[in-house]
Amino acid sequence: MISCYRSSLRSKSMATLQRQIAEKFLAKLAESKKMDAEKIDQLRNLLADSKKLKADDFVKIFSLPAGGDLK
Repeated sequence: MISCYRSSLRSKSMATLQRQIAEKFLAKLAESKKMDAEKIDQLRNLLADSKKLKADDFVKIFSLPAGGDLK
């Protein structure tokens, strides 16, 4: 029972760590003038979603022209 609790704590702290890394990464992208703000927002939404990330999701974002919609 204790090991299940510890595992749960590690999962929560890992999710928090992943969120912190993603936030820092997105902040660095926003500071850079090389990335369109709309693409950063789309990437932020993708990373915040609880579903499993797929390469195709990233391809959709980064292959769009500036101002393109994610479908």
